[in-house]
Amino acid sequence: MSEAARSGEGMARLPPAGLPADGMSAPRADDRVNILLVDDQPAKLLSYEVILSELGDTLIKATSAREALAHLLRTEIAVVLIDVCMPELDGFELATMIREHPRYQHVAIIFVSAIQISDLDHLRGYEAGAVDYVPVPVVPAVLRAKVRIFAELYRKTRQLERLNAELERHVAERTAALEASTARLRESEQRRSLALAAGRMGSWDWDPATGEYAWDEGQYRLFGVDPARFVPTPESVERLVHPDDRARMREAGRQAALTGEPFDAEFRIVRPDGETLWCVTGAATTTDAAGRRRLSGVTHDITARKRAEEALLDLNRDLERRIEERTREREAALAQLFEAQKLDTIGQLTGGVAHDFNNLLMAVLGSLELLEKRMDPEDARARRLVDNAVQGARRGAALTQRLLAFARRQELRPETAAVAGLVEGMRELLERALGPSVRLAAAFPPDLPPIRIDVNQFELALLNLAVNARDAMPGGGAITLDGSTAADGPDLPPGAYVRIRVADTGAGMDEATLAKATEPFFTTKGPGKGTGLGLSMVQGLMAQSGGALRLSSVPGRGTTVDLWLPATPALAAPALAPAPPEPRFAAIRPCTILVVDDDALVRTGTAAMLEDLGHATLEVASAGEALVLLRANPAVDAVVTDHAMPGMTGLDLARRLREAYPALPVILATGYAELPSDGDIPVPRLSKPFTQEDLASLLATVLAPVAAA
Repeated sequence: MSEAARSGEGMARLPPAGLPADGMSAPRADDRVNILLVDDQPAKLLSYEVILSELGDTLIKATSAREALAHLLRTEIAVVLIDVCMPELDGFELATMIREHPRYQHVAIIFVSAIQISDLDHLRGYEAGAVDYVPVPVVPAVLRAKVRIFAELYRKTRQLERLNAELERHVAERTAALEASTARLRESEQRRSLALAAGRMGSWDWDPATGEYAWDEGQYRLFGVDPARFVPTPESVERLVHPDDRARMREAGRQAALTGEPFDAEFRIVRPDGETLWCVTGAATTTDAAGRRRLSGVTHDITARKRAEEALLDLNRDLERRIEERTREREAALAQLFEAQKLDTIGQLTGGVAHDFNNLLMAVLGSLELLEKRMDPEDARARRLVDNAVQGARRGAALTQRLLAFARRQELRPETAAVAGLVEGMRELLERALGPSVRLAAAFPPDLPPIRIDVNQFELALLNLAVNARDAMPGGGAITLDGSTAADGPDLPPGAYVRIRVADTGAGMDEATLAKATEPFFTTKGPGKGTGLGLSMVQGLMAQSGGALRLSSVPGRGTTVDLWLPATPALAAPALAPAPPEPRFAAIRPCTILVVDDDALVRTGTAAMLEDLGHATLEVASAGEALVLLRANPAVDAVVTDHAMPGMTGLDLARRLREAYPALPVILATGYAELPSDGDIPVPRLSKPFTQEDLASLLATVLAPVAAA
């Protein structure tokens, strides 16, 4: 490891203190987890502590593997951040020792490395138990996002364990209550069996030698027979016993008569009226002077008790079923929560990357535009190379717009567009996403009416459908996109519609899967391989746009997705363009323009554009510096400011300038597609990347009222 890396040089610049958190609220005190930071360099430990302090969890620092192990033995740790290169024990050896401890076999370990890591080093790290790598210089937002994901996973696991423990306690209490209820029921039955007045008990006497029975009135009443007509004999009594219990009762009576042992049994009787009763009988054997044995006993009805026991068993089975269902529901809810948080984190990272990429494209396009103006008109090869660079940068700008559309979930901005043109414009993107094993064919008739839709969201919907189709064809296949017109759509108001079909030759879906395919969070791709939101997002877009989505599928033959959207009048042919007017900015007098942007490349490029237009420029890197400069040098004609800046945003700067300098025009330049509401301050905006003509035109617009005055 180099001295610069070990001393913390090269680390990404930390955000200034006081910035708002990144949208995640700090955990409650009882939900905080411990995060162990291990590095032999105190400066790096301090930087990690500053970066991760926004998470609101407890940060524990260790400057050696020995100190880290001591903390692990004393404290419950959720996430361990380890430097790879350390004296005594390196990060790999420490990770291996942590994994060998039964208590920390599942703790999340993240390696930080300032040197180039090879594939073998990655493999060694993962074998040692690491879940991720973070290279130096550390990007604070990325480090926070990674640590937050594993801390939240640990926190949710701990919450689930607490919920399971609480559930087990409730089950134990319920079981104890049911057992107590059963005990009371048995006790009640015992008292009831002793209460002859209840009429549910009878006594009997049987002589095995002669087969004669002697029954009392209660016994006749219990069996539901008339004493005047029924004669109890072994045959007639056996006919009243339930067929399934006859052999057992016969054998038990024979054994009691032979051995003289007490007789005790449960059995069922089927009364002449068809009613089945559960009975228990107990008898003692007596021997007369002649040595003959007789059985004398009592029988009482226990039907109520047996029914209560069956009800208790049913209740226990129902309780177990409900516990299993509740556990599955909680596990599914936690899985959905994790997927939703992961999607939100990806959206935030995507938006940030797209914003930074827009800044880079701003510098590239601005510089290319100025370079093109200074080129030799006769140098065709150089001009062709510059044109290629400009086209590539513009394609990058279109890509960032798609990324921002995914990240922001903005309200729809419909516009009239031709379906064939949209598909052809994103054909290269589709083919790159599908890979070489999937063939893509598109067939749209030339007279297909246009549709009115948010173009970015529609392109994202087609991309989602194409990727789903690709995943259903792991061995390769074909995807067909076509369109047609229809007089009406499924479950839609009467009218003209355009049907756009996406069909694949994949595995298809059965009826059960097809019925749930558009439900949010439903996916067949397995844990961690899909959010289950793609089809539901497409269905929502169709509904918002006045259309519908319909799925059809046959197992083994593929899936077809039909998108129905209202047809709109054909696009009018563009009129002949009049002679281009003189640029509005040509008549503007040279002005002094203040350029505010924390990105030096963008700031320099914007200033160069303005200077090329004949204006003088002043450059500052923050809103605070702009306020200081304006107080010292108020002779500024206009301000061009970035929005996303540390400390104070461009929109906040515009509000401050409106209060202090009401007549000073302000132009807001931003790489984000959405901004917070600016209330009663209408600020002219430029979307990055912008051209010199865009800048000059808007500058002429905001300065026109000043010039007129």
